[in-house]
Amino acid sequence: MKVLGIETSGNVGGVALCQDNRIIIAGNLGVPSLHDKYLVTTIKSMLHSASWTPQDIDLIAVDVGPGSYTGIRVGVTCAKTLAYSLNKPVIDVPAFDAIAESYPMNSTPICPIMDARRGHVYACIYQLENAQRKRVSDFLVIQPEQLVSLLPRPVILFGDGVLPYKEQFQQKDIFIDTENQTVQKVEYIALLGESAYKAGRRCEVEKLLPLYLRRTAAEEKKVKVAF
Repeated sequence: MKVLGIETSGNVGGVALCQDNRIIIAGNLGVPSLHDKYLVTTIKSMLHSASWTPQDIDLIAVDVGPGSYTGIRVGVTCAKTLAYSLNKPVIDVPAFDAIAESYPMNSTPICPIMDARRGHVYACIYQLENAQRKRVSDFLVIQPEQLVSLLPRPVILFGDGVLPYKEQFQQKDIFIDTENQTVQKVEYIALLGESAYKAGRRCEVEKLLPLYLRRTAAEEKKVKVAF
């Protein structure tokens, strides 16, 4: 199976081509926060480098977030457009799943954390089951002190959402890893997408949506004004 992986929820974004659980080529979009300008040209360049045509693609895997609202929208729109035009299946891969998959394997539960701003973080808790990382929580948008009460112990925290709230997280059996960041690696978007599809999971193109988790600041302001 030949898979196109698209990641645009992070600052830089990336594209990967994967075949039968093996990465053929992967790279970032080159310029931070300009996903709309470079995504399509990067896909074309990657396909050319791998000697693939667009019709060779068997599956499109796309990072649906959480992350950059604009970036996620660009990636999801591109994936849906390709799926419709090429008549190919598409599958959604949450950013946290790719982040967790790329973290060094050990038996201690992990919780990647992103800064969601306005006193909140995005988070998801994972633990090792049968040599695979499995989600043991929902995708959360939560205040740091509330997250602490949900965490298993011991647990490893990492990501750009940790340091702004380090005082709240510094508790017994909570280990903070400052070396690893919540980086959405596009290789894992492609690999996880292929694995999920082969395991039988399906995603209808028209139902493919960004995983925003919360309203934008402007939307929240409108709601407050309305009341």
